[in-house]
Amino acid sequence: MGTLGSRRSLAALAVAVAVVGGLAGCSKDEFADRTAVVAIGGTSQTYKVSSCGLDGQTVFVVARAPDGAVLQGVMGLKKDDKTGITESTGATVDLDPASTETRVAAFGTEAWERKGSTGPAPGSITSARLRGSRIQFAGEAVPVDANDEPTPDGKAERFSVDARCDEVDG
Repeated sequence: MGTLGSRRSLAALAVAVAVVGGLAGCSKDEFADRTAVVAIGGTSQTYKVSSCGLDGQTVFVVARAPDGAVLQGVMGLKKDDKTGITESTGATVDLDPASTETRVAAFGTEAWERKGSTGPAPGSITSARLRGSRIQFAGEAVPVDANDEPTPDGKAERFSVDARCDEVDG
């Protein structure tokens, strides 16, 4: 957990520098297109959306932070095309893709099974919604190994994803 905590401290510093250096003049209501904000525990980091879209009733988003951290998220939608289905939503965040000790995940049961995984889903999803071009979900993420299996001594932490994707891919 020491490595994960260090990565979070660096992420918090990077966010603070970005806010002071470049975003201080922006309106508090602005949220740039192709941007995702991922909060884990007490820190948040801004990511650039690499890919996003809608495939039937499934929304997907892939984003990368300046330090190399990677977000992969999926959210199932009800037929109204805006209400997220928590059981069909999941995410992994590789805080340092070069390490096997800084990956966290949270999945609803259906998303976990659709991924081809067995056993209990790691973490939990407590909310999911599509608000215009904003993909938003939250829950409890847990540390996982390279196969997304929860680590034995991993502690759950609150997480949230808020991604804006005006121009979808695919």
